Amino acid sequence: MAITFDAFSLQDSNYIITDTEYRTIPSREITLESIARKPGKKFLAEEFGERRIRLSGFIEGSSASDLITKIDDLHTNVTRKKIGTLSIDADRDIQTLVVLVAIAEPHYSQTIVPMSLEFVAAEPFYQGAQRVAVTAIAEGTASATITTTISGSVFTEPIITYTPKGGGSNTNIYRIDISYDQTGEEVTWSGGNHPLSNADSVAFDYSNQIITEGNSEIEASGVFARFEPGSTNLTVTYYSTSTSSTTTSTSSTTRSTSTTHTGTTTSTTRSTSTSTTTTLASPTITITYRPRYL
Repeated sequence: MAITFDAFSLQDSNYIITDTEYRTIPSREITLESIARKPGKKFLAEEFGERRIRLSGFIEGSSASDLITKIDDLHTNVTRKKIGTLSIDADRDIQTLVVLVAIAEPHYSQTIVPMSLEFVAAEPFYQGAQRVAVTAIAEGTASATITTTISGSVFTEPIITYTPKGGGSNTNIYRIDISYDQTGEEVTWSGGNHPLSNADSVAFDYSNQIITEGNSEIEASGVFARFEPGSTNLTVTYYSTSTSSTTTSTSSTTRSTSTTHTGTTTSTTRSTSTSTTTTLASPTITITYRPRYL
C-alpha cells in the first residue's frame, strides 16, 4: 500500500520512501511508589505515551525547478497541517502531526534530494476500519447480556447506543445501566424527571467519557470501561414505567350507492371504519468502534 498523509501520496514517482520506522511501540509512562519497609516499588499507573513515526527517502523532480515545486507541494500538503491521517498499512491509519521535515539543499541542476520526516501521534494506536454490531432488545424494564468480539491488539473504547423504537411519543425509559462484565465497571444514564423521547437515542461515548441524549450532553454517572480484545460480555439494564408502546391509526371509508325505482331515485350512503394497530420496530443496542493496534 502507498504511504499517504490525508490524500497526499508519499510513495510515488516523486516522493520515494525507502525506510520506515513505525512499528516500534510508543513510549510507556510508568508511575511507581516506594513500599514502606519492603524492597522494590509498586506500580501506581502505566499508560502508553505519544508515538513517533519516522520516514526517510527522496524527493525527485523532472528538473531543478520541478524539484523545488515538489518540495513546496510537500510543505503545502504535509508540513503546514496541524493534524492529518497517516496511512502506512492497508486498512489502518493514525492521526499525526509533523514535527520534523529535513530536506538536503538542492544545488545547481540537482533533480533529486534526500528527505526525512518525523510524525508524532498523541493518540498512540493505529486504528482499523469501523466495526458495528446491532442487537435487538425487548421493550419495558429488562436486562440484556450481549456477547461481542473486540478486534485489535489493545483495548478499545466504543460508542454504545440505545435506540428506541421511534414514533412521536415517549418511550417511558427513565434509566439505562451498561456494565462491562469483565471488570464490573458500570456507567448510568438517568432521564431525571422525564422519560426518553422516541425520537432520541442515548449514546455512551467511552472514548470521550460523555453521554448524549439526542443532541444534548448529559452528566455521566459511573466508570467508563476499556474493552479488551477478544470475546467479551456487557449487560445492558434499562428501566421503564410500562412494558410496550404501540400506535393506533383509524381510517374511514364512505361508499355511495344509487337505486332507481319508478319515478324515484333513492341514494344510500354506507360508512365503514377500520382500526389498525401497528407495533414499531424493536429497540436496539448498537456497539460502534474502531479496532486499535500497537
